Amino acid sequence: MNKFSIAVIKLSGELEIGRKDEIRAALKMPAGATAVLMDFGEITYADSTALAELLRFRAEAESAGVRVAIVTGVANQQFARLITYAGLQEAFAVFEARAAALNYLGGATT
Repeated sequence: MNKFSIAVIKLSGELEIGRKDEIRAALKMPAGATAVLMDFGEITYADSTALAELLRFRAEAESAGVRVAIVTGVANQQFARLITYAGLQEAFAVFEARAAALNYLGGATT
């Protein structure tokens, strides 16, 4: 039986072109993960650089058969709005609450 493992990737602050290398380094497929929870609750700003890196990561996850969920948090909806305005709401599973994202991914982290 395969072990179910949810990796957590957390980014915060302003995600813009000056942080492209840092964003790319953070968005690496975690070894052994069967799902990835992206905690973006502390992002204060994101531009198209962040979206491009997320799309790259999503393609990598999809080809590896790894589910991905994004948590924006209730207090900070900037990132969720960016995804909606860019017309990418169908490309990403975005949740306000961590519990809902974990439910979507099919498990819980410890």
